[in-house]
Amino acid sequence: MSLRFRILLSGSFALLAVMLCALYGAHVRDEAERARNEAMQRYGGEVVNLVVAKQTLEAGDVVDQANVESRDWLADLAPEGAVTSMDAAVGREVTVATPAGAPVTELTFRDVGQMAEVPSGHVAVTVPITDKLGISASVAVGSHVVAYRAAEGGSELLGADITVLSSPGADASAISQGNLTIAVAPDAVSKVLTASTAGDLRLVVPADDVEGLGESDQSAPPEVESQPSGDEGTAEGADEAAAQVVPTD
Repeated sequence: MSLRFRILLSGSFALLAVMLCALYGAHVRDEAERARNEAMQRYGGEVVNLVVAKQTLEAGDVVDQANVESRDWLADLAPEGAVTSMDAAVGREVTVATPAGAPVTELTFRDVGQMAEVPSGHVAVTVPITDKLGISASVAVGSHVVAYRAAEGGSELLGADITVLSSPGADASAISQGNLTIAVAPDAVSKVLTASTAGDLRLVVPADDVEGLGESDQSAPPEVESQPSGDEGTAEGADEAAAQVVPTD
């Protein structure tokens, strides 16, 4: 077999591999879109067009048509303050990070001056307030809270050094009435976001004289009852809202 033939054969195989990878990628995207459309048909309800992040939008990024796209979304599952027009998003600077695949909301462009200063060595994490979160929407800014992940048969301590930076009850003019921003230690950010997305995040507010909640052998009941709140701003369907993060300087 000549060298030239071997080179041509190798090139052909390489081209075939690239084509197969491209076809597989297109197939995966088509399957994902088909599954999403089927889910929307099963659920029913009104469909709205939202601006969705195609890639993670970091604080300081400027939104353009390369990093966002318009996508159909069930109105009942759309987060409060979701941006519905590309013109309302393109050209604006991101102040609160938004993960890929999540709808862009007015919170993405929130004036960071509306919330308390992020403590040194911490990260600001915004999570949706749900009926399972276990904390009132009117919790005061500066409150010390403890985070757990509720699981079948028990719970896991996620972080005890957490401070409330903003809440709907503390600022009635806040753009997003269904979200809570908390300051979390860097090593707990991933766990808090994962638990929030899965609906397993529970927050409790200990009294000043309570000790020992930061120890690894402590746990809270897997189901923490939501505190009663007179605030009507708790977001319905917020389980589908994406948690968003602002790193401290």
